Amino acid sequence: MRRGFKSEAERCAIAARQKLGIAMSAPFDSWAYATHLNVILLDFNALQLSAATVRQLTVVDDDSWSAMTLNEDGVLGVVLNPAHALTRQRYDLMHELAHIELKHVPARVEVSKTGMLLLSDFSDEQEQEADWYASSFLLPRDGIYALRSRGKSPAEIAANYGVSPALCEMRLRLTGVEIQMRRASAR
Repeated sequence: MRRGFKSEAERCAIAARQKLGIAMSAPFDSWAYATHLNVILLDFNALQLSAATVRQLTVVDDDSWSAMTLNEDGVLGVVLNPAHALTRQRYDLMHELAHIELKHVPARVEVSKTGMLLLSDFSDEQEQEADWYASSFLLPRDGIYALRSRGKSPAEIAANYGVSPALCEMRLRLTGVEIQMRRASAR
């Protein structure tokens, strides 16, 4: 990631929470934030896909995709994989919103002969930025530090924010909160 990006993302997350009136210790509503950004949430079940396609995307190959952003004449819409847990959908939506806010441009786009978009890939750096940005909104460093300081476990913090325990543990580790807690308890 580019120099200073992590701090910038943390500041953006704090500013968004303040603007939306969301406390540091409260769950971040990715859906409300999408509305705030004028991004439409498309209902997967309303896409009029064939039964075979729905089965392929939600049963057979449900781990092959998490979310997809569509841009039609400047109108942005996001489709979430309905087969995923709500905690995953919350993160996936915020990840897509991060790409939008950060104005990421796919490194590769494949289009079928009929003009239908089949696949787009962002660079590794853009994916890392979107991951950090999304997780800083969902699990603000100051908030997780405060909860951890009060003896809350990673699982309790994850439940508090409505995210997966794995995401919480990763965020505690990558932000240095766990190291900070260990140092404080060693004193």
